[in-house]
Amino acid sequence: MCSFITVQLPLTSIPLFPLGLLPLPGERLALHIFEPRYQRLFHALEHNEVEEIGIAYHTPSNPHSFDAPIYGGIVRLVFATEPGRTGERDAVVQCVNLFTTTEIHSSNPNNEPPYPMGHVERVQAWKNWGVPNGAIPHIETLAEYWKSQGSKAEVEGPVKTLTEAMVRYDFNPIERHEVLRCKSEEKRHARFIETVQFKALIVQQMQLKSKGQFPN
Repeated sequence: MCSFITVQLPLTSIPLFPLGLLPLPGERLALHIFEPRYQRLFHALEHNEVEEIGIAYHTPSNPHSFDAPIYGGIVRLVFATEPGRTGERDAVVQCVNLFTTTEIHSSNPNNEPPYPMGHVERVQAWKNWGVPNGAIPHIETLAEYWKSQGSKAEVEGPVKTLTEAMVRYDFNPIERHEVLRCKSEEKRHARFIETVQFKALIVQQMQLKSKGQFPN
């Protein structure tokens, strides 16, 4: 069993973008920026006034996302289109780290800066979150299915970390949050295995149905 050393990193204040998304390291997201305060934020990113921002998972569809600590992904700008007539634009960001924060400090649109800020603690431990052995048979089922569907991701070989597996096998934001908010490795592994097992079961039922068999 691996042992982990917790490194306490200093809190830093960064702009926060509360959304119903929970990006994971290595993942790219396409965003449509239409609110004026976030137009300002992406203008600052584009002109290197801000290096990175936090997309905070904060959505009424999951009440637990309002509990402290709030989880999210630290992202950097990859590309942004030119602003449209009303300032709206499309952007692509890439997640480089995870973070937690205890509070999102909202700002009045007339203040500076007009977008929310927060003191965040970077979560470096995700780099050591390996895939538990109990999940491997279910992941192999998913890998075979997506390979048969022409997924190019499987060409990259087996997933190496929990976060990579959650991206590749399409964990939704609530499923990701349920894994991340587990306080111990044992609970985190159990939640991950439960979720990936359910996904593998769905795939198996889809395969049976495609062969003319209809499972109860």
